[in-house]
Amino acid sequence: MFFDAGGIVMDGFLCNFLNNSRKSTPMGNCMWDFVSTSDLDDTEQAVLSQLKVDGRMSSVDIAKRIGVTEATVRRKMARVLEDPDICIQAVVRPLRSDVGIAAIVGFDVDREHIISVARKLSEYSFVDSVYAMTGPFDIIIQLTLPSTTSLHDFLVSELANVPGIKDSESYMIGRVFKHSGRAYQRSKTEEKKEGNNG
Repeated sequence: MFFDAGGIVMDGFLCNFLNNSRKSTPMGNCMWDFVSTSDLDDTEQAVLSQLKVDGRMSSVDIAKRIGVTEATVRRKMARVLEDPDICIQAVVRPLRSDVGIAAIVGFDVDREHIISVARKLSEYSFVDSVYAMTGPFDIIIQLTLPSTTSLHDFLVSELANVPGIKDSESYMIGRVFKHSGRAYQRSKTEEKKEGNNG
């Protein structure tokens, strides 16, 4: 789970490949980690709920909204942020500048290579998310690149020699209506049109 400038990004319903969760169950030859917030008390859950609305909300405002003191909010936040599965980061909406492309790519992967392929995909800075999945794809990623040519080169050339990848299928993101817990009402193009009409 992550805090971000737009709210809370929940990565709970998937394998957490890079962090060691407190709740792990062996499956096959690997450890599958489930990230949950059930170990947080009611006040901590309330704080997170407010941050989901606005990740930049001050501790004073959070305290007023949930009916506790600012000191309590600060203490709860300090405890929550000790959790290795929680961090604060800025998350940029895909296609924010209407330049470049954002895509979701599904991979068909040999079962014994799922962990190693997921780790490899996680190394690329332009890959925003990596998920192990049920359903038709073993792994799904979200990425942002300068062009469709860049996407083609990444899939056909860069990943050609990665052991375990059998096939992939790409879906281009045309417009973002909600990302990382935050809904976006208007695109930049719509804002420009509205400004011109005003």
